[in-house]
Amino acid sequence: IGLMATAQGGGYLYGGLNFNFLYGGHVVFAPGFAAGYYWQGKGKNLGYPLEFRSGIEAGWQFDDLSRLGVHFYHLSNASLSKTNPGEESFVLYYDID
Repeated sequence: IGLMATAQGGGYLYGGLNFNFLYGGHVVFAPGFAAGYYWQGKGKNLGYPLEFRSGIEAGWQFDDLSRLGVHFYHLSNASLSKTNPGEESFVLYYDID
């Protein structure tokens, strides 16, 4: 479950699954998929309120289970409307468990 918001008043409320693969006790790869509700605000028109998010994370998991890594994802309405520009993001993250 997650929420993203923009400075232009848009946002995305979503729920989905991540599959965590841990190698050597510290290296993490996590592909994931989610579906959610998108509202535009004054930002980018993604064409439809139902948007799907798919992506992959790669990071380092510390002994306290916190993580530092990168996440690349694509957000799209899967052509549910005539307008489907999609959106890609590359994010640096720190996750506290």
